[in-house]
Amino acid sequence: MPDIDIKFTDNSRMTLEVFHAACERGLVAIGLTAERHAKNNCPVDTGRLRGSITYATSASHSAGEPPSEPPDYATHGTPEKFDVYIGTNVEYAPYVELGTSRNKAHHMLKRAASEHSDEYRRLMEDSLKNA
Repeated sequence: MPDIDIKFTDNSRMTLEVFHAACERGLVAIGLTAERHAKNNCPVDTGRLRGSITYATSASHSAGEPPSEPPDYATHGTPEKFDVYIGTNVEYAPYVELGTSRNKAHHMLKRAASEHSDEYRRLMEDSLKNA
């Protein structure tokens, strides 16, 4: 019987790195798209609020923490490794988003996050398929 020489190569680290990079690309695509949707639904007076809407991924923060604005952000929980955040640091944004006794709510951030889940799923799937 001939000797059979078998060699195993562990590529799990490289595979995991490719997977993480694909996930980050997907999150960036989702963040850009959510930002666009929020800006499209944002009422405009001076343009300050619309111009301030942005996104961030958990990987884009060196400590994996969400932005420090608004100050009570920590009460919303600890970010997971694969998260995308959309928001603004403009002080009057909550009044526009949630409304007041005198002004109706616009829900530009809520709608951007909740009304496009199929589109976001497709963006992530495309990113993973093209990894």
